[in-house]
Amino acid sequence: MAVEETSSPAVDSLVSPKQRQPTLYDVATLAGVSHQTVSRYLRGGSSLRPTTVERVSKALAELHYTPNLAARALRSQEPDKILVVVPDDSIHVPAKMLTGAKTVALANGYRVETVTLDRNSEVVVSQLRRVLSASDVAGILSFAPLLRPVSSQSATQPPLVVAGDYDDILRAPGTLADGSPTARVVRHLVSLGHGHFFHVAGPSAWPAARSRAAVYRETIMEMGVTSHGIGYGDWSIASGHAAGLRIAALDHVTAVIAANDHMAIGVMRALHENGLKVPNDISVIGWDDLEESSFLVPSLSTVRMDHEALGGRSMMDLMRRVRNTPRTALPTLIRSEILLRESVGPARERAPQVA
Repeated sequence: MAVEETSSPAVDSLVSPKQRQPTLYDVATLAGVSHQTVSRYLRGGSSLRPTTVERVSKALAELHYTPNLAARALRSQEPDKILVVVPDDSIHVPAKMLTGAKTVALANGYRVETVTLDRNSEVVVSQLRRVLSASDVAGILSFAPLLRPVSSQSATQPPLVVAGDYDDILRAPGTLADGSPTARVVRHLVSLGHGHFFHVAGPSAWPAARSRAAVYRETIMEMGVTSHGIGYGDWSIASGHAAGLRIAALDHVTAVIAANDHMAIGVMRALHENGLKVPNDISVIGWDDLEESSFLVPSLSTVRMDHEALGGRSMMDLMRRVRNTPRTALPTLIRSEILLRESVGPARERAPQVA
């Protein structure tokens, strides 16, 4: 069994970043690993354990570790800017995911600039073409699905990673496209007596939404229960509300699984407007564990994933491509947690709704 190094050269003390710039050794000391382990993490760290990846990532963020970017640019004479692309409504990309990605890029000596895509698809195409042709860009990480003609890699383009896209089919555990927690959610609801389900899916252009919907269908069939439909939203509360109005008109549905918390919130509002109580009549569960989800009445059950680690993992994949290092498996981050709150309860027979 491989044993990771835990010793590091002596450091007099960890000094606040306000007093001096933290070093690689400071990061190693705080994370409880060797400086070689931190270096391996920054180079892609495919051989590191998930717990080690998490400790190093958090230490980098806590110390605000940033190499000397100007010195790096002078030494290498190479582009030192990483572009992070987010959709127009960036509220649908968790802030911690962006933090994790930026931490890894800065720790590797790159500047980070965020590009927000326009809602108009024609404008998006020209916008992305300008981005891809920029001479000072070392690589691009997109947290939004890109049009295939634009995202297709060419020899002159900087390396491009669409977060979660490459593992859409494999659904590798702990990646952005991993929909496997949906299976655990369905099974738990079945154990509470639920047999009539509805799924509010995200937009089909997003790998994460497709994966969650696919796992939902498979698990419904596996458990021998009934799905009364899948409604497709756009991650927004309004689209969840529209799906909720449809669900309220279905007499038998007792459990709703939404692909994110925003849509789940919209569903609960629509049910409330139609005289249905959560969870007495219908149980509702979301995904993302938004800060406000635990403060709702009733509090929203949800799936929590380590968004900061997921964002860092996506940026590590881009770093590997920027440096043209061998494509080995990235550390698998399997930490996901189902948080059961007040919005989920045992199944009860619903009274028929009056049109």
